[in-house]
Amino acid sequence: MNQKSESDRVLGRRCRLCGCTRPLRLYPLEDFSVVRCPECGLVFLEIDLGAEKIKEMYSGDYYENRADYFFDNPVLNKGRDEEDTSIRNFRHGLELVKVHHPDAGNRLLDVGCAVGVFMTLARDEGWEVSGVDISDFAAGYCREKLGLDAHAAGNLAEAGFEPESFDVITLWDVLEHFEDPLSQLREVNRLLKPGGVMLVDTPNQGSLIRSVAHFLYRISGGLVDLPVRKLYHQFHLYYFDTATLGRLLEEAGFQLVHLEGRPIPDEKGRAGFLGRLAVKAISIPERLLHREFELLAVARKPVAQTKP
Repeated sequence: MNQKSESDRVLGRRCRLCGCTRPLRLYPLEDFSVVRCPECGLVFLEIDLGAEKIKEMYSGDYYENRADYFFDNPVLNKGRDEEDTSIRNFRHGLELVKVHHPDAGNRLLDVGCAVGVFMTLARDEGWEVSGVDISDFAAGYCREKLGLDAHAAGNLAEAGFEPESFDVITLWDVLEHFEDPLSQLREVNRLLKPGGVMLVDTPNQGSLIRSVAHFLYRISGGLVDLPVRKLYHQFHLYYFDTATLGRLLEEAGFQLVHLEGRPIPDEKGRAGFLGRLAVKAISIPERLLHREFELLAVARKPVAQTKP
C-alpha cells in the first residue's frame, strides 16, 4: 500500500465527525479538493464557502436550472402521468416510515423540502406536514403555490420548532449539503418525539461508480479526472459510506433500524442514449456487489436516552 506523503495532508481542516485535523487529499480539483479523514474515513470537500455563500447557491436560479428534475413530475406537473425514480423513492420512503413506526402520530417535518414534492405526497396520505429549506425561493414556492407550511432557514434551529414536536423527520438528499451534519442531526434528534423516526437519503461514498472513478484517476496519475469531477461538486460538502453514516447517526443519538442501497437513478443518464445505457450497465453490478449509488437509512430516537 502506498503511503501518503506529508504534502497530501490538508493541515488545519477539522473532520466534523471525529475531530481529526490532518485529512488526506484525494483529488485536488479546480475549485476545491476532495479529502478523506484518516481516522474515521469521512470524505468531504476542502472548500471555504460560509453560511451566506451556501444560502446564495440555492437561489431561484438553482431550481430553474434544474427545472426538469424539480418540476417535471406528476405532483407539480399534472400533465405528466409517468412517475420518475424520485417519486417512486418518496413513496417507498413513506412506506418504510410506516413499517418502522406504525404507531406514530402524523406530524412530519421534511428538512431540505425544496419545492415541496415529497411534502405534497405525504400530505395526500394524511400526514400533517411542515418543511424547512435554506432557499427563500423554495420555501416561498411551497407556501404560495402549494399551500404548505414551509420555513426558510439556513440552520434547522433557526426555524423555531418546539422540542419533541414531530413524529417523523425526513432528509431527502440534504445531509450531504449541511455545513455541519452532526450538529444538524442533533437538532433533528431534539425535535423528534421519543421513539420517533428519521429517514435519511444520501449518496454512497462506497458505491461502485465512485470506486471506478477513483481507480481511473489513480491509474492515470490524475489525467482521467472527468468521472471524479462529475461525482464531486460544491453542492455536496460531505460523502458518507455505511460506516461513517452509521457513526454519524450514533453520535447524534440515533439507533439505526434499517439501511438499504439504492441504484443509480435513471435520471443520472441525461446524456442521451449512451448516458442511459451507461447508467443501466453499472446498476447491475452495483446491486450484485451491494455497492449502490445511494444509501437510504431509517433511524429511531430511543424512548429513553442520554442527551447527545
